[in-house]
Amino acid sequence: MHGRVKVRSTAEQEARKRKERQIKIIQYRKTLNSIFEKRDNNVFNDELIMLTERILLEIPDLNTVWNIRREAFKKRESCQEEFTELLKKELTLTENCLQKNPKSYSLWHQRYWIIQHLPTPDWKSELELCEKCLNFDDRNFHCWDYRQQLVKKAGVSNQKEFDFSEIKIMNNLSNYSSWHYRSKILPALFPDQTGKLPICSERCNKELDLVINAVFTDPNDSSAWLYQRWLLDYNAFKPNTLWQIVVIDNHAAIVFHGDTQIKPDELILTRRYVPLDNDMKDFTHQISVWHSYDSKIFSKRWHAILPDISSEIDKKFYSISIEYKNKSYNLHTSEDCNVWFYKSPIEYVNKHDTQLTEQMINIQKLLEMEPNNKWALLTLIFLMKNLDLNKYYDDILKNLSILSKIDKIHEMSYTDIRSKYILDYKLHSYLTKENYKRFTMIDLSNIQLTVLYNEHYLSFFEQVNLSGNQLNFSLHRLAALQNCKKLSLCNNNLKNLKNFPYLPNLECLSLRKNELTDIEEILNLLKLHKLIKLDIRSNPIWTNKSKTISKIFNVTPSLILESDK
Repeated sequence: MHGRVKVRSTAEQEARKRKERQIKIIQYRKTLNSIFEKRDNNVFNDELIMLTERILLEIPDLNTVWNIRREAFKKRESCQEEFTELLKKELTLTENCLQKNPKSYSLWHQRYWIIQHLPTPDWKSELELCEKCLNFDDRNFHCWDYRQQLVKKAGVSNQKEFDFSEIKIMNNLSNYSSWHYRSKILPALFPDQTGKLPICSERCNKELDLVINAVFTDPNDSSAWLYQRWLLDYNAFKPNTLWQIVVIDNHAAIVFHGDTQIKPDELILTRRYVPLDNDMKDFTHQISVWHSYDSKIFSKRWHAILPDISSEIDKKFYSISIEYKNKSYNLHTSEDCNVWFYKSPIEYVNKHDTQLTEQMINIQKLLEMEPNNKWALLTLIFLMKNLDLNKYYDDILKNLSILSKIDKIHEMSYTDIRSKYILDYKLHSYLTKENYKRFTMIDLSNIQLTVLYNEHYLSFFEQVNLSGNQLNFSLHRLAALQNCKKLSLCNNNLKNLKNFPYLPNLECLSLRKNELTDIEEILNLLKLHKLIKLDIRSNPIWTNKSKTISKIFNVTPSLILESDK
């Protein structure tokens, strides 16, 4: 037994490590306290720089300590020579720290700060450092971001960076950071003059070929699939495109396809009256101040109040038009002249149907070999939706059902996607009718919606039936229903009404067959709205019917409350 090294037991080893950790923690706290004390006393001397360096070499991700260190450097900025020398030493420190934690946000930020303040940065050396880090871990997105900033400053050509991304992708097709970096370079190298694609058509086809090779090599890797989505994804219309204008009495409302900011005097509504009778004076009203319905700077729906006009005026002799972004929109009137409206046609632009079709065929071939590949199925759904939602509607729902079964982790996400596509399909059916003039009623009941989507297209409907869905988490989205008078939310598994918005025109509301338990929420809703009729039957709060009815009538005595006979 003599002469042999004693082998410590696991318990002894753990005890020793705990003791070492405790000693280190005490030392770290002592060092940090000294650093903070000096900073509080405005003492940014050499000792502070030394203390911060010591602790950062051990724990490189201390953002506050890097901040204090920069403060100390700035105190010496007046002496350019000393300041530059400190920055050069800081390059060495950050490089050493990178070896300990190459994915520290604070560390890469510090490195970039140094480069920004050096009078003559060594760009070549910095790019070499990036290559070294990426050779060690080609998925280090911190390094990729840093490199992207470097090449802008150093004037490295897009072609050179494109070649660099090519090398990295070929070395590792699963390197999402390389694919993403490539997507930042391509639009500058190969711009699409038509503005319809992210890059020119010829280059896009080559990139799609590269993607297909990648997905057939490893169908389960997400990197190439997501890059393909970027190549093919597009909006069918610009978000700032005006969609619908409605003027009723002295209230004007306008809806855009996407979130839009309306600056003062950018959108002007003109109401002009030119009578045939000379006894009546002509007049012109112009409105240029608009307010978003949700009080946001960017919104899909905006409204304005027009001046009142005399009831004696014959509405047949006035016109309403809107000027927006150098375009004129003339509104049409209803037969009784009480409503003026304009609706732009929803024209879906087929930007690259050829590429979409080719990719769909390739994905279908892949699915023949791997029928349960979730990325292939998800991409096929996306392609079908962008090609022709109406044509492939049943196939899309079928594939989403398959996805929900083979990828249980994301089942709820697929359910929400299904809801979005169903709504798109239903809304398209309503909004493209040839005889369509004005919104009145839409029936979206019993279609298993779990999320309300594109709700701004429901903005002008006066009756909305959403019963038989699962919209417990979408109540806040009902805020878009500014014109709604009659709303049904029967059988929606509603647990509460906390997010129910204010709907200025709401008169009839059905909340039947839900899980509502709080009578105070009902009373608050009644105080906020001027309801004529309410239905809350088959809810837990209806169990004590007489007490519930009594409380409701104390707030709104004239309310018509639906009751079981």
